[in-house]
Amino acid sequence: MNAIQDKAAFLLPDISTGDDRWSKLMALADMMEIDEVTGALTITNGKSSLTLRKDGRISVKGVSITQQAERSIALDAAVIDLN
Repeated sequence: MNAIQDKAAFLLPDISTGDDRWSKLMALADMMEIDEVTGALTITNGKSSLTLRKDGRISVKGVSITQQAERSIALDAAVIDLN
């Protein structure tokens, strides 16, 4: 995967506020990669990553993954592979 080629193209005049939102947005851009061949978007932070593919597939990777819901978690698929 390749990093975003020209991050400078996203630079605008200094519009930062007290909470420095612009710096946070640029830090997020540094974590993002787009595969030029497949168009897959990957956000990586340390040992965890989230990949979104154009065909609808989503990959979540990490040392430990936790799901929480106030009500319910529904799984709807042709096949659910639990291991």
